[in-house]
Amino acid sequence: MEAPVEALRDAGYGVYYTSYSALDRYFRLPSHGPLHLLTEASLVALAQTFDELEYPGLPYEDAAVRTEERRVMFRCRDEDLNPRPFPFTVQGLLYDPARDVFLDPEGIYLDLRSPHLRPNYGVSSLYRLADAAVLVSRYHYEVEPDELKLDDPLPEADPSFQRRLLLSIMAGRRPRKGLELLYYSGFVQSFWPELQKMSGVAHVKDYHPEGDGWEHTLEALQYRKQPDPVLSLALLLHDVGKPAAASTPERAFDGHAELGAETAGRFLRRLGFPQQLVQDVGFLVRFHMMPEALEVLPLYRSEPIMASALFPRLLELYRADLSATYGSPEGYYRACRIYRNYRKHKANPFRRSDGRKSGHRAPR
Repeated sequence: MEAPVEALRDAGYGVYYTSYSALDRYFRLPSHGPLHLLTEASLVALAQTFDELEYPGLPYEDAAVRTEERRVMFRCRDEDLNPRPFPFTVQGLLYDPARDVFLDPEGIYLDLRSPHLRPNYGVSSLYRLADAAVLVSRYHYEVEPDELKLDDPLPEADPSFQRRLLLSIMAGRRPRKGLELLYYSGFVQSFWPELQKMSGVAHVKDYHPEGDGWEHTLEALQYRKQPDPVLSLALLLHDVGKPAAASTPERAFDGHAELGAETAGRFLRRLGFPQQLVQDVGFLVRFHMMPEALEVLPLYRSEPIMASALFPRLLELYRADLSATYGSPEGYYRACRIYRNYRKHKANPFRRSDGRKSGHRAPR
């Protein structure tokens, strides 16, 4: 049982998993991202129980606390007020960790198995769109894009809201579905123009069957094996430099990796991501073309990159990027062999990084 749940129960307050946390449990999925809890404790009681309580100011998230493992979001049950509905009925499911049972106080059991999401009306168009994007990314649900039009004038979406939304979509098994909803609703164009610009980048059909830069990005995300946030964000942003890159008959999108690293950094910093994550994603974007060239690069150029702890992620990015094209997977396997040999020689005290005996001087 999670520590915040135990703390509230020890203080005498009822506490239940709700929203995505209850749905993850119901569908027996790994739980990624924040823990969402419904509690009978008041805000005052929460403040007395947890140090450094935060107040997100969202309609159905009254308070939050950070633990070593994850962020915990609290929704306080207040019987004196009308309940504030989540954007979609399925989010009303509750899970009681003490008894290991699910509760359905709002009678939404049939909605859980339905392929289509049923909205609760009276919720902001922005929150309805955001939760729809997360729900379709994480579960089997579908929703009509026409039901998710943003209000006019455009509602405000502060950076922390955008950051949590993006991370929640990336934590899902099918982030493409959520990103497509945001794209067709106009959210991407309004709030993430760096991503919108990729939709106008034409690719050569001999190598890219999936279409333009945006479609290629969505396709590459489908080949991701784990919802690692650094790798996921790097996949999302790996070609974000192409709209600004120059092309010649000899070289398409020249310098797009370097330009992309700069654009990715500005995008992530604007959304308030931690500096270490910004640096890690920037590294992956900047060098995402390098695995393809490992065979011809001199060791003095490739070794500083292969020595990085991020290089295995770089290989994963290359695999997903390559899988979304007509390219042969042999390039990925070749890069893995080169990296494996480098690691083997690096660990051998009698060998240099290039495999030569340590007593020999490698030619420059």
